[in-house]
Amino acid sequence: MLFRREKRRVPELNTTSTADISFMLLIFFLVTTSMDTDKGLSRQLPPPNPVEEQQPAAVREGLVLHVHIAENNTLSVNDSSLSVSELRNRIKSHVQQSGKEHVIELKAERTADYNTYFQVQNELVAAYRELRDTRAKEQFGHVYALCTEQQQEQLREEIPQHVSEIYLTRQEGGEP
Repeated sequence: MLFRREKRRVPELNTTSTADISFMLLIFFLVTTSMDTDKGLSRQLPPPNPVEEQQPAAVREGLVLHVHIAENNTLSVNDSSLSVSELRNRIKSHVQQSGKEHVIELKAERTADYNTYFQVQNELVAAYRELRDTRAKEQFGHVYALCTEQQQEQLREEIPQHVSEIYLTRQEGGEP
């Protein structure tokens, strides 16, 4: 007599809900994870020119507007205290009086708050934007952003942005 042995089957694991669980976990982590983007300053730096070394240009002292951010986040312009909200008008009047040769020298202590530095940079950009908008309205009848590339280049030549930035530490003569 032949006995036939019956094969035993291994019980299968029910995986129907595994995909649902992993999808739910994925959604959970996507929702709870913050997707903040860093904010920064939009600046176009001049291209590097390693062959030619540029010597600092001599500028008359009356054409330079000295803006200083101290360690305690106070702002001074030409050694007189000024608030950040008043800075835009001061920059605009300096640029209008000095013309194309103007220079804005921004000195910042390395220990100064980045928020103060960011506000000063915003005021600088806003002052130039307002000056160019005003000039564009006079010449072309609309704001700077709506001008053609040639018109914008002409306005950038008429109202150039000359900002020199210096970062001070105590060893370099920064004020305590």
